[in-house]
Amino acid sequence: MKVKLILKSALIAAACAVAMTSAHAEWPEKIVRVVAPYGPGGGVDTFTRPIAQKLGTILGQTVIVDNKPGAGGTIGVKNVLDSPADGYTFLSGGVHQPMAESLYPKRGYDLEKDFVPVAMTARVPSVLVVTNSAPFASVKELIAYAKKNPGKVTYCSSGSGTAQHIVGESFKRLAGVSMLHIPYRSTAPAMTDLIGGQCMLMFDGLGTSAQQIRTGRIKLLAVATATRTPLFPDAPTLKEAGGPAMDATIWYGWWARRGTPAPVVEKMAHAIRETLKDPTVAEAWKTQGATVPAQGDAEAARYMQEEAGRWKKEVVDLKITTD
Repeated sequence: MKVKLILKSALIAAACAVAMTSAHAEWPEKIVRVVAPYGPGGGVDTFTRPIAQKLGTILGQTVIVDNKPGAGGTIGVKNVLDSPADGYTFLSGGVHQPMAESLYPKRGYDLEKDFVPVAMTARVPSVLVVTNSAPFASVKELIAYAKKNPGKVTYCSSGSGTAQHIVGESFKRLAGVSMLHIPYRSTAPAMTDLIGGQCMLMFDGLGTSAQQIRTGRIKLLAVATATRTPLFPDAPTLKEAGGPAMDATIWYGWWARRGTPAPVVEKMAHAIRETLKDPTVAEAWKTQGATVPAQGDAEAARYMQEEAGRWKKEVVDLKITTD
């Protein structure tokens, strides 16, 4: 009798495994939603939409981008956590996500515990750009002006806890200057006010600044990375320009809610890698100064976890608050 029960249990388990494998193999059977926790026109949105469009072709299902900005990106992340872990909701974010964790202790999630990395999608340099009416034309002049006029230099960002904010605060500490932070709900309105002169400067990802630099609507003073960018080879690094040495590379990636079936995560990771090989996507990345991360899945996951620890510590050390 015991043998029969054991055999019956084994057969049931095997049947369930086959059924689950079959279900995963058929994924996706309906529209897939990817949440971008920032507004349209920002860096995350910019590096999400081309991928989502190509994924629709590769997966045979529509992939929609759902912008849910607010609270340093934490509203959108929480929305993904509150969605079923069935492979039909993903998170597209970036370095901004670990940066926000120390600023929003009541956000309702832990990125490392509640999510699993799917794939890295882009790496772009952070750049120091200024309005054309700024009273300084170089990094040295900016630092000198800020020291002579403490608190009068304003810098805008896409919100408290975003990369633009944290990199700006890091620059303040390293350069020993005082600057006033002006947060916005997303990059698009911040860029509009930078162009209009309502704020003096911004530490932006090159992806959203490149076109404005090319058209002369804003000025590029330096790249906030260890090396120059091939897109604007004449632009010095902050260190070369007389400022502090900084390496604030902005990276982007996708996550799935923990509990999402592993075969689905693997299939999405493979599909994303395929989109990044597409010539139109590759050209879009190139025009925005972005590179495709070379890491494999395991290396990408490890890098994203290491970066999370790095930026959490940076926020704590800077004593940044959301006030």
